[in-house]
Amino acid sequence: MNTQPRLRLYALALHLYPAAFRARYADEMLDTARLEYTRSSHPPPLTASLLSDTVRSALREHLRAATPTRPGYLAAFALFFSFVLLAVAIFSQQVLRRGVDRQPARLAETIARTSPQDPSTAATLAAPKQEISSPAWLKSSDPIVLIYDPSGQPVSGNAILHGTLPRLPHGIFNTIRDRREFRVTWQPRVGIRVALTGAVLPSGGFVVAGQSLNANDARYIRLHAIVLWIWAFAMLACAILALFARKQIRTPTP
Repeated sequence: MNTQPRLRLYALALHLYPAAFRARYADEMLDTARLEYTRSSHPPPLTASLLSDTVRSALREHLRAATPTRPGYLAAFALFFSFVLLAVAIFSQQVLRRGVDRQPARLAETIARTSPQDPSTAATLAAPKQEISSPAWLKSSDPIVLIYDPSGQPVSGNAILHGTLPRLPHGIFNTIRDRREFRVTWQPRVGIRVALTGAVLPSGGFVVAGQSLNANDARYIRLHAIVLWIWAFAMLACAILALFARKQIRTPTP
């Protein structure tokens, strides 16, 4: 059986190895493969085995020959590490934001299924009013509950803004009516950010529950600062290693 095409294919596969390894061992490996084909009575399985071993060992030799301190590897690592940290920052922002929505969403859904006259809801609405512009509430995780009539006018609630029940933009109520539920960030004043969840009441009115985003924003800023410091230290380490590698390359070997 003519084994020359198989040997040519194996010779091409040897180019997967690093150049230095190939220059040193390629001829010997070809001779060994030629001898194996001479002895083998089943060339196709032998060809598959040789190619599989070549791919695995070539990858191993490339990893062994790779120098992590080379500028190219360092640049690739810096780019990959930056992408990973950016993904972590974006993902953490989404997780933290959804965490703030959780409690208001449960409140709004519960009240929408019952009614504002439910004893527990009535007790919540009759509780002392929380001033949502106060630093104490903005730093807390205390939820607020507000009831609005079908026209979007405030009826009752356990929160006030500058002494009166908060008035929301009418677009929010239109969206709640269309979607049956709506989650939005409401910023009535600079420095006041509230995560709101709204739902439609059986009467046609609306229930809106919310929680301050300020504490969440503070956590997010701290997390971003940590991520930024990690990135800065990693980039500094890469720069130092690159300078060291460049110096090593320029230094003649005795």
